[in-house]
Amino acid sequence: MRLSTSTCLVFNRPGGRKASIEDCIRLCAGAGYTVMDMNFHDCATFETPLWHSGWESWVHTINETAQTYGIEFSQAHSHFYNYCDPAITGRDVYDEKIRRGIIGAGILGIPWTVIHAATDFGSATPVASSKKKALEYFKPLLELAAEHNVGIAIENLWELNISPQRRYTTTAEELVDLVDSLPFSNVGICWDAEHADIMQQDQLAALSLVGDRLKATHISDNKGRYFDHLLPFAGTTDWPAVMKALKAVGYSGDFTYEVLHYIDNTPDELVPGALRYSVDIGNYLLSL
Repeated sequence: MRLSTSTCLVFNRPGGRKASIEDCIRLCAGAGYTVMDMNFHDCATFETPLWHSGWESWVHTINETAQTYGIEFSQAHSHFYNYCDPAITGRDVYDEKIRRGIIGAGILGIPWTVIHAATDFGSATPVASSKKKALEYFKPLLELAAEHNVGIAIENLWELNISPQRRYTTTAEELVDLVDSLPFSNVGICWDAEHADIMQQDQLAALSLVGDRLKATHISDNKGRYFDHLLPFAGTTDWPAVMKALKAVGYSGDFTYEVLHYIDNTPDELVPGALRYSVDIGNYLLSL
């Protein structure tokens, strides 16, 4: 495994400011990162060049910046929405942002982009209905991704924030069943260690079930539903157990931070030191 981090690590700045992706790359490279995750989801929820014509040129500029600073992109995070909800508005806009993210991942040479499955909350058989709609939804996305040499890794989710409702693909069982039902070679699983910890899951048992379907990771810590996406050791996750589980299943992908709340309120002057500390934490975890 290599230590990696998402562009979301630096994207959110004090006062609601948003850093450019180019600045995210420059700052992370300066702290010692050599591998990153391109978070297209961030770029889809706040106005960025992804929203406008010429977006492909912007992605090429990101690629040039990454090469300048010695950064390799090995993962991406796609935009997502609840495609199961028939009442949702703006579906075409959401789908276009997802399409652009997949094509953008191809431009950046990214092998796996992460996306969420949705839940059919209005169904009396939500698991069966959500699976059926996921199979229909992911088929054209996987075909598009294959055209651009990209794989799609579907992520395990969490549901404590919507309790007593539950969310499809919160369990490894549902996630494995969905992936195995998609007849494509470019589909896999992203394991979010924080989501599993919030749901009090046995990570070794879950990852043993996931097995070689595991293509990507999201790594962050939490103190429950209101304090999430923290730097490891800032919350409740048993990190030695997580590292043991990743080793046990022979995971060969990257160990990718998704700690989007780590430096939200950190002054710009302190960011380089905070990023270097995050590298120290990551390297310690990899040593386990």
